[in-house]
Amino acid sequence: MPMDPSALALPAAINGVRVLVSAFEGYSKGMFIKSDKAVCEEIRRRSSMLQDHFERVHTYSHNNGLKELRKSCDDIFATIQGIGDDAQYSITGSPRTVHMEVGKFSKKAQKKLVNHDLTTLNLLVEATRDVNILLESLRTSGDEGELTNMAGLVHDRIGRARNHFRERNMFIDGLVKR
Repeated sequence: MPMDPSALALPAAINGVRVLVSAFEGYSKGMFIKSDKAVCEEIRRRSSMLQDHFERVHTYSHNNGLKELRKSCDDIFATIQGIGDDAQYSITGSPRTVHMEVGKFSKKAQKKLVNHDLTTLNLLVEATRDVNILLESLRTSGDEGELTNMAGLVHDRIGRARNHFRERNMFIDGLVKR
């Protein structure tokens, strides 16, 4: 029985994210900024992928007169741009980070931070999977309401990923005494 390619892609993507996070050496002493930049770069890469996918949805909706779906794409572009900007201008990525003590995290705190990052990245992986389903639905469904609803669900997931990532600095601040 053949499997749906998107069903195979999700576990592979999640394992890839897990490997990426484990490669961060658990935010060990002296490695935090390097690890943090790797997380931020992965978030920017994934947001760029989402942008590319939604550009295709936007083009399709424009060419087929699906105004509501096109408007939904415009809103999604703003959220995707926002998460990319959040990652690019992350507080910990600045030359004078206020999180200098972060390398002194306990193993328990390091694990919490890695799991927090993994959750953010998994939300983006799931959003990518969902937009791939939306792209497939463009070929099979002519119902603009259904397509717009699907886009809205993806938008919600991207928004959750963005909010989760934003919590990261508060999370780090809670683990580090200033």
